[in-house]
Amino acid sequence: MHIRKANQILHLSDTMPDMLRGITIDDVTTRDMDDAIWVETMENGGWHVVVMITDVAKVIHKHSELDQLAISRVETRYYANGNSPMLPRRLADGKFSLWPGESKYVLVVDIILGMDLSIREIKISRTAMTSEAKIAFSDVPGILSDKEHTQHALIKLASQLANGLLMQRRNHGALAFYDLGKGLVTSEEGSLRQLKRREDTIGYVIIQELMILANMAVAEYAVKNDIPILFRNHTARSATPEREDLLKLLESIAVIPEVNIATVRHTAYMMLNRAEYGPVILGHFGLNLGAYTHFTSPIRRYADLVNHQQIRAYIRNEPLPHSKEEIQAIASHINLKHLENDKAKSEYMKEKAYKEAEFAILRNRIENASDTDFERITKFLIRKGGDCPEAYRDVFQKRLGKLPIICTGLVLLQAPDGERWTELKRAVLEELATAPHHAVSIFDIAQHIPGWQMPIYEVTETARGNIPVFTALSAIRVGDREYQSAAYEDLTKKGAMQRASVDLLATILGLPTPDLKTKVADLPASKGEMTINTSKDPIFALQEYCQAKKLPLPAYSFETEGSTNKPTFTCTCTFGSSTSTGQAGKKQRAKRLAARAMIYTLVSGS
Repeated sequence: MHIRKANQILHLSDTMPDMLRGITIDDVTTRDMDDAIWVETMENGGWHVVVMITDVAKVIHKHSELDQLAISRVETRYYANGNSPMLPRRLADGKFSLWPGESKYVLVVDIILGMDLSIREIKISRTAMTSEAKIAFSDVPGILSDKEHTQHALIKLASQLANGLLMQRRNHGALAFYDLGKGLVTSEEGSLRQLKRREDTIGYVIIQELMILANMAVAEYAVKNDIPILFRNHTARSATPEREDLLKLLESIAVIPEVNIATVRHTAYMMLNRAEYGPVILGHFGLNLGAYTHFTSPIRRYADLVNHQQIRAYIRNEPLPHSKEEIQAIASHINLKHLENDKAKSEYMKEKAYKEAEFAILRNRIENASDTDFERITKFLIRKGGDCPEAYRDVFQKRLGKLPIICTGLVLLQAPDGERWTELKRAVLEELATAPHHAVSIFDIAQHIPGWQMPIYEVTETARGNIPVFTALSAIRVGDREYQSAAYEDLTKKGAMQRASVDLLATILGLPTPDLKTKVADLPASKGEMTINTSKDPIFALQEYCQAKKLPLPAYSFETEGSTNKPTFTCTCTFGSSTSTGQAGKKQRAKRLAARAMIYTLVSGS
């Protein structure tokens, strides 16, 4: 028998019954272990989950010296090579920490789940426990594959339950995702985090899901029993897309190259407000829950400690230490402190990034910079002002088309005046002409950097023969000026809007619009015949068309002119008896232009 039966544990008193068992699962370097778990299946097919959290409030009372220290620090702060604990290390890493073989007082969140993983019963009590093992995240895969391991059965059950809970949260709309291959996980708020070790992922997910379950249960318990606590609230910004689109964005990391993950992370971050504490329930967008709180880390977070003080007093039938008004004041203090800490961290990271960027420029290491470092270099040069160095311009042009969209967006939206900066802006616009769908992403970035509104589009539909043709123009107000694009035709509504977006960007920047003319004439095609999707990358669209029509794929050939450091490529696309050409400073861009020219030769029937 692993643990007392459910009917026993649901009636715990404060008279310290037989000691509970549990294990801790945490990072391999963690020494402040404040939570332990135990999981069992029920005879009826449900689950019995026990989350045990060290009873910090037994020692730290309201207005005590330790309480004042904790509220001044608000939380344990973690760095690359250590941490700055909220509580004295002798307590955080010693007396309060759930070390194996040591008897510790704990607050127990005891939960009965049905077969459908819905919460059937919640009991919170105070007792003692002894941890049986300190397991590192990285140990979990090995334990799961070793049936002889002492903790194999427990870890297997916990892993099965955690996966079920995560899938259920996703099905209910939570921004939840993880990728074992890349070591990627999402936080409570849905932001992406990449673990240091990929083998940590399963263990991390187990603890995250069980802690979310416990925190959710405590929030429900507090509401039903009218206990004032600090709720954890999370809201979306006005520009946030539908929840389904955010989930698709997170899921896209499963197929995109790892170098682009930072861009996805940054995009998701810009869409959501920061989570905050409060005495009233505002809901949690990332988790898609009505009520949520923090309870499972009283060693590391002051909010959890306050909630422990409140819940502990309630289950002991003692006066609550904090009124609702005091909870409000504490929430305001913590939220402000988090803002100050984040601002200080942001400034530190910016300065560090700028110094690294400057070092890379001085040492002429731009060409081999990673996408993340190249973004830092771009930000540094924009912040510095003046024209960009020739070396940066040359590398930017060489990498254009492969850089994260944030880099091209920064150059278009924030780069100062200068001959070389202007040259790069022109190059970006030419690139957008071959992949106009990226123009919409530039406007997404513009909402968060210079604070633009999204453009307004006017789209009309006509017919040419049996083919629908869309015409779009776009308009936007930036500051006290209004800008409008020319009208652009395309065989799809989206394609027409994307081309109008490119023109609008050029108009705002006061630069020539790249070649975006779309020739759409009557086609000899009958209704329902396969047409070419011109809103896609032209190379792929042409290939897709050939495959659908069972035609030979087009052939591409190249000629090079000009100097070796600034070549001009001419690509010739041969398809049947037709040929088309495209010319650009990069092979891939010239190929796109040639493919696009061939598409409109086919579309126009000329």
